This record gives sequence, C-alpha cells and structure tokens, in this order.
Amino acid sequence: MTHACRSGEAENIDVMNKTLYLVSNAHLDPVWQWEWEEGAAAAVSTFRVAARFCRERDGYVFCHNEAALYEWVEEYEPALFEEIRRLAAEGRWVIIGGWYIQPDCNMPAGETFVRHAAYGRKYFFEKFGVVPTVANSFDAFGHSRGLVQVLAKCGYKYYIHCRPGGGWLDMPDSYVWEGYDGSRVIGERQPSGYGTGLGTAASKAESMLNALPDGGAGICLWGVGDHGGGASAQDLDALTALQARAAAQGDNVKHSDPYEYFEGVDADKLPVWRDGINPWAVGCYTSQARLKGAFRALEDMYYSTEKAAMLALRRAGVPYPAEELKEAEKALLFATFHDYLPGSSVEPVEAMGLRQLGGANDKLTRVRARAFFALCSGEREAAPDEIPVLVFNPHPYPVEDVFECEFMLWDQGWGETVKYPRLFDESGAEIPCQPEKELSNIPIDWRKRIAFRASALPSGVTRFNCRFDDLKKLPIEQLPEENGELVFRGAGGRMRARISRRTGLLTSYEVDGRELLSGGAFRLDVLRDNCDPWGMTVRSYRDVEGSFALIDDASMPEFCAVPESVPAVRVIENGIVRTVVEAVLRYGRSRAYVRYTLNKLTPDIDISVRLELEELEKMVKLAIPCAGLNNVQGQTVYGRESLKMNGDETVSQRWKLMELEGERALLLCGRSTYGASVEGNEFKISLVRTPAYTGHPLGERRVLPADRYMPHMDLGTHLFEFRLTGGDRQYLSDHAERIAQTYCERPFCMSFFPSGEGTTPRPGLRVEGDDCVVLTAYKQSEYGAGEVLRLFNPTDEARTVRVVDGEGADAGAPVTLPPRAFETYLKTPAGLRPVPADEFEGERKVR
Repeated sequence: MTHACRSGEAENIDVMNKTLYLVSNAHLDPVWQWEWEEGAAAAVSTFRVAARFCRERDGYVFCHNEAALYEWVEEYEPALFEEIRRLAAEGRWVIIGGWYIQPDCNMPAGETFVRHAAYGRKYFFEKFGVVPTVANSFDAFGHSRGLVQVLAKCGYKYYIHCRPGGGWLDMPDSYVWEGYDGSRVIGERQPSGYGTGLGTAASKAESMLNALPDGGAGICLWGVGDHGGGASAQDLDALTALQARAAAQGDNVKHSDPYEYFEGVDADKLPVWRDGINPWAVGCYTSQARLKGAFRALEDMYYSTEKAAMLALRRAGVPYPAEELKEAEKALLFATFHDYLPGSSVEPVEAMGLRQLGGANDKLTRVRARAFFALCSGEREAAPDEIPVLVFNPHPYPVEDVFECEFMLWDQGWGETVKYPRLFDESGAEIPCQPEKELSNIPIDWRKRIAFRASALPSGVTRFNCRFDDLKKLPIEQLPEENGELVFRGAGGRMRARISRRTGLLTSYEVDGRELLSGGAFRLDVLRDNCDPWGMTVRSYRDVEGSFALIDDASMPEFCAVPESVPAVRVIENGIVRTVVEAVLRYGRSRAYVRYTLNKLTPDIDISVRLELEELEKMVKLAIPCAGLNNVQGQTVYGRESLKMNGDETVSQRWKLMELEGERALLLCGRSTYGASVEGNEFKISLVRTPAYTGHPLGERRVLPADRYMPHMDLGTHLFEFRLTGGDRQYLSDHAERIAQTYCERPFCMSFFPSGEGTTPRPGLRVEGDDCVVLTAYKQSEYGAGEVLRLFNPTDEARTVRVVDGEGADAGAPVTLPPRAFETYLKTPAGLRPVPADEFEGERKVR
C-alpha cells in the first residue's frame, strides 16, 4: 500500500519523502512441528528478547497479537508480563490483532470468529487497557469474505494478511474489503510475507523502500518467525544504518506500528474487493480428517450447550457455568490455529488435538446434563408400564426430525417374544416409532433402541412415553426390486429412490415427480495424491485412479464377520419411520460400508460412510452426479459463496446447495467435511487424504527419506455423515442455514424417569416469525448482567422476527434484520438493544 505523506514530513525537500514503517513482529506458531509446550517456551523467550530490545534500543517498537501467547507469559513468567504491560503503556510495545490465536480463516464457523475477537479484545482491555482496531492473519492460508462483517461489527477498521500471493490470486495489495452485508474494512496484503530470515530485515526493507513511488508510504513486516525469534541485534544494527542512508536522501524509515501506517490511508482512493481471498493450500481443506471431525463436533456441541446453559439459568435458576464454558471455548479457539485445524502439523499435535477437543466436549456434556435434569423438574412420575423419553431442544424454535434413543428394559427377556415399542406424546397421541438394532451386542431382549419422528418444542424438554406390546420377533422386510434395483417410496408418495444391487449406488432420487440425479450417487472415487498435506503446489485433485466397487456376495462373511453369505446390498432396518439399506464396497486394501437411511415421512436421505482406508498418498472423494447442475453454493463465515465449477478445490462448511435446472435443488448437510470440487454435473465431497505429516515441498529436494517408512495421516477408520434433501430451490436456499443448524446441533434425547417433584420451569426463549432467521448465539454477557443474542439473516431480503420470553417491557417486539447480516443484541429487563458483536461498549483506546 502507498499513500501520500502527511504534512510536515517533507519540509525543505522538493519531492515529498517516501516513508516506510517498520513493523517488528515474531510470528509464533504455538503448535506445528512441535507441541504446545514448546510453543509456550518459544513465546516466553521471544517476548523476553523483545522486551530487552524495547528497553535498550531507542525508537524500537515491538508489535504482537494473540491473547493465548500473552496468557502463557502471564502464567509462566509473570515478571516479564508486568514489564510488557509497562512497555505497552509507554508505547514501546504495541498490541495488534487482538484475537485469541491466529486461526485458519475459512473453516471455523462465523460465530467462532466472533468469539476470537470477543475473547481477545476483552483480555487486552482488562490487561493492557487497549482494544485493537487492526486485525491480522499473517500466516493464514486464505480468508473468507464473511470475515469482513465480523471484523467491522467487532470494531476493527483494518486487516493485514500475506496469503495468497499474486501467483495464486490477482487482487490489489491495498484495497477496501466489502462483506456480504456491505460492511467494510481497509485491507492490506503483504506478498513479501510477515517476517524475515536472520540478518535479512534491512535488505527487505531497502527493497521495499526503493519500490515506493515518490511521496508514497509503505509497511514492512519484519522479524524471525514460525518458531519465534523476532528482532536481533544484527538486524537492528543494519536497520539503523538503513535509516541513516534513507534520511540522507530525504526518505523516512522508522520503527512503528500498523496504526500509524493506516492513519494516513485515504480509503476513497482504494479499489473495492467484493470476494473471498482464496485459494492457497487447498489440501488443508481435507487433511487430518479426524481432527476436523472432532473440531466440528466440539463447535456444534459448544454453541448448543451454551444455549442450554442459558435456558437452565433463566428457566430453572441453575447458575451459569461461565468458567466451564470458558475452558471449552479456549480449547475450541486454540484448535482453529492455522497449522492445527488445517492438518499441517506433526502427528503428536494431531494426537494432542484429539485429546484437547475430546476433553472439552466431555466437559460440555456435563454442562448439558445439568441443564437437562434441571429442566425436567416438575415432570410427572412414569406410569408402571411406560418408559419416558425426553428430547431437549436448545433452539428457540421447534425442531421436527427423526430422533434416536436407547434405554434398558425393566428385566432381561430370554423368551420367544420381544418387547415391541409404541410411543405416545403427553396428550396420548401415538408417535411414529420403530425398533432398531441397539449398539451393543448382547443377544437377549434387554437393551432397546427406537427411532421416532416428532417435533421437539422450542427451548426446553418435550416428553414422550414408550409402552410395549409382546410380539414374536419378525424378519426385516426387504424392499421391492425392479431391474436389479431396490425401490423405495416415501413422504406420502412425494419421494422415490432406487439403490442398485449391482453397484451399491443411489441411482435415482425423485422428489415431487422430478429426477434430481443423473447417475449413481455417493460413488467413492480414489485419486492420486502426494505427500504434501498443504497441497502447496496445486489448485485441484483430479487424477482418479479408480472407485470403490461392490463386493461379491460370497465375500460378505470375510468383510462383515457374518456366518454365511448375504447380499452385499440389503435392507437392515425397516419400519414406519425409515428404511436403512447397507452396501459393502472395497478398493485395494480398503473397505467402505455405506448406509442409506431413507425417511418415510419426509423426502430426506441420511448417508453414512464408514471408511476403512489403507491407501498411501491418496484422496477419497464422494461423488454426486446431478441432473442439470447449474451452480453450487456453500456455507461460509456468516454467508455463502458460489463454488468454482472448474474442478478446483473449494472450501465451505455445514451445507452445500446444488442448484439444478427447473428451479430444483439438492441440499447436502454434513457434520465434518470442508473441501469439495465441481466437475461437469458432478459435485464431489473431499472426504480424506493420506499424505505424510508436514511433507513440505521445497523445490527439487526429496521430501521423505528413502530408507524408512514415515507415518501417513488418516489411515484407518473414519465415519462421515450427511443428509440429502431435494426440493424447491428457493425454499432450500432460504432455509439452508436453519436446516443445517438443527441437523448439526441436534436436540439431545435420553430416557429419564422424573421424580414427579419440583417446579415446572418458566417459559423459555422463542424466536417467532420468519423461519429463515437463525439464533447463532444465546449466552451470558461478557460484561456484567444481561443476555446476549445473535440473530442471522442468511437471505437476500430483510427478515423480521419476534424474540419472545414473556419478560421485559419489549418482550416480543419485532426485530428486522438486513439482508445477509447478523446482529447482536443485549437483552435486559428493559428489552433488547443492539450492541457490538464483541459486546465491548467502552472507550476503544487502541494504543
């Protein structure tokens, strides 16, 4: 970026001086080729050296961000932390960025980015008295356009990044970045990177100075990074000499910070960028699939549990578990780090991540259980012949779905008959319900599993009661077969599906009489890959080596450990709620078990893929050939993007909308994947890759040693789950956000016998009106009393809802959300009022 120098900087010089602002930093990867303990050690030592230079070198300024690193210094070297606070007060140490960590900027949910800003900015305000307005993601591999709205609504004005460089994306280095909703920040791309090698800072700075036009200004990021280091005496001496040379020719090279640089920028003279800033390292959308799955599981669990905790507080008086949620939130935010979630770290970091994410998820189950039991207060005792089944819906709108529940019978059944379940709501109306194979394998009638379709009431517990008939166990009814295909009809005749007995693929999917597929769907393709987990040198993965093929029936005993041959494609569950078809496939040394769950009451198909992968340096994609595919949209950070249709790898989150000819569409919701591509009429989900850990291409150098086996990621067993819904394109587009939210943040279902005592909880929060709007957050305020709600309108037109809980002067007052916008509200007894997304309403001192 260049801009004219301010008045007074060019006195007695005919041509206005060039000005280069030296921004000293030390990019610190808290995990990458090392685990977090080593990252903490690097942070402490780097900060110690930086503090010494701040004391000893006149004019030197050090800039750093990331609250997580400051917390480490505060805990492990408190004297140094206090010195940093003094230096910051003197202006020698400048807080920039202000997020918890430097995350990947494509895969975390929009709400997770808000939490980065809210956590980090609160920390820096409390510890340093500043609230940064310059955000930076120096090393992230790409940047979702949805970040703009998050940044602007959290009080940021500027954004600095380095990737992708000019060879990957043709865009201005200095620009105004506009978000989906029209929000804007000033952006700065630094293609030369965030740092310098030891002893090279002066040469980088001099090169940048020479490239500036007369009267221009620029910013130079310097300092040894990745594993810390920052400034060195050698570099500072060389920069001092450069400053003298520059001054002699009328130029100004000064130690500074991004704030001073951006203050001279005239936004009106900058081009406007209305797009995401991608791609680079497209393999990271898929690498370390287990870690991505664990992250998504925690992300979904966190936001639904947070809502549950608020309901328990407001409805039943259960104390809000602020510290427990904070610890889980920190694990969630730390996992977003751009060498952690993207899968570009070493194997021990992957193992560490699975431990951390699993532990945080376990803590949240305890919070949810506390809320669940509290909200069961006042429920009547069960009758002698019934088993209660309760569904806890944390969302402020009803959720209709197929729920699953397991429970124990009163006694073991060893006889010829079994207990056949029937389910009823509290009014006595029978609910569609069917028994299915329980998860355990004890061959008596003791443990039960039911699947039932019902509506869970908003913001609380909905009760159902299971009663039983004694019946002889019957064989599972198979589907009719036509021309070698199993034929399914459901949704009152609205939906028809066919599954091939020859291939195991979904060959037809009709909704309302219209075919939505153009071939066998959910084909597992195997593509040639390499050892690079980043995918540093590619934009796409296209080289298909082959596909998983259905095994022959005679191989079933070997593949499924069954005593005799059974069909490789067969019905394994069938009742009044749904039919489940399983297909068994193989490729080389690998196996796949695909289950199609065909819903009888709605036109939905749930697909699960259990993959046992043993192929090195390969990618597996799940292909869906569509009938007349025109466009594919994918969920991004508080927004949506049209995915490239040229076969390049793309990144999106919970849902993908395949827009077809004739105003039709297919909506695919998923619980763990991010990468995908579109080739011709086929949409392909990138499931898994098996490169080496941190296999880093460097020119012609051999990456992996030739004398030993090096571990490769994501071998072994994986489970992927999706829901496919076909229908009207506009309806699915408008409702994709809520459909995906309730699929991923599923209501909690459990059998529980209430005591019959206690007080029925007060009414819970409800969001009524336009059913396109979603409540993405419901939490206690970070700053004192009050509740915080975040509502998101994902559509292209304004939407109005009412927030109702029966309390407050403005309870039920309408709220109108602009197109593609989220808004944050503080709810107090006086009603709702808008607040910044980071919730901070004080004076924003930036340095």
